Amino acid sequence: MCGEKWVWTQGKEARRHLRTLSPPEQETLKHRFLELISLCRGHLPALLKRKDLRNSMRGRDIPATLSASEDLLDFLTAGVLKAWATDPASFARVWRPIGILPPDQYLALVLQVAEGCAWNQCAFCDFYKGRPSRVRSLDEIRRHADDAERFFGPALAGRCSIFLGDANAFQAPPNLLIPIAEELSVRFPQLAEPQGDGVGGLYSFAEATRLSAWTQADLQALARTGYRRAYLGVETGSKDLRRQLKKPGTADTVAESVLKLKTAGIAVGLIVLLGAGGKENADDHVRGTTDLLRNSNLGPGDLLYFSPLVAGPESPYAHTSARGGWTSLSEEQVLAQKAEIESHLPPRGERRALYDIREFVY
Repeated sequence: MCGEKWVWTQGKEARRHLRTLSPPEQETLKHRFLELISLCRGHLPALLKRKDLRNSMRGRDIPATLSASEDLLDFLTAGVLKAWATDPASFARVWRPIGILPPDQYLALVLQVAEGCAWNQCAFCDFYKGRPSRVRSLDEIRRHADDAERFFGPALAGRCSIFLGDANAFQAPPNLLIPIAEELSVRFPQLAEPQGDGVGGLYSFAEATRLSAWTQADLQALARTGYRRAYLGVETGSKDLRRQLKKPGTADTVAESVLKLKTAGIAVGLIVLLGAGGKENADDHVRGTTDLLRNSNLGPGDLLYFSPLVAGPESPYAHTSARGGWTSLSEEQVLAQKAEIESHLPPRGERRALYDIREFVY
């Protein structure tokens, strides 16, 4: 976090993006944190005298004494100094770059069962560009979990679930993914057990074409480990646009995979691209995507994310767009496309939200 800062964009729906801070800005931010901690320390005696001193942990009040409060501020000071000095290098020793997560999983403990993306050809995606794809062995995953637990230490209490990375945990065969999910559920029960507020459990991205290799019995066994939701990049239901985006499989493949997962007791999170194909393909995109979503039988426990397309000027998507003469949608038109798709969907109980990849940070 020390290298990033929120940048707000005003509009009908406020948006927040990230940019990298310059070294002087990073130092200024660090010293501001330390100043605030020092100010808190200076107010402790007066708060104690007025009996207004309060301490809490994860929303629960804990005994508030002067020494306990000072210890907490010492811990925060050490944490700020450590974050700037050692956390980036320590993080890089534990995790490969984490490309993206679904928004509801930003506070998950990420454990990389499979590295990179086995397909890695989608025209709009550069999350795993230049990275080889492979499935880790059971021993590797165990060591990775050890390292991740040591990295977080007491801060692991602030994580809310377990996310099995990277782009598609189902790259791992059933005889690996199911046993490791069982182990992780036992090892991290505070993260794996569903909580009253809906968090908790195991989650991952999935690719519809890969799910064909999983039997219904395999998926049911995975669900019994505490695996709760698979996130699928639908992108579009348009046959022609899927081909131009180099998205594997068909709309029927996606619908079949959703049915297969839900029949096994696993919820789904479907991700739709907004603005894909520009104005020239908008009608086809909306029509095909609406048909796909209507056939996906979503309901309570499922998520539907609308993700504005973000592609760099040198991406394959940009070149395809230029060749096709596609006109990009404005931010207002992107939001209008979201509203149009939603207007054709019946209320079924799934939660819907905007998913801007420029807001992601782990």
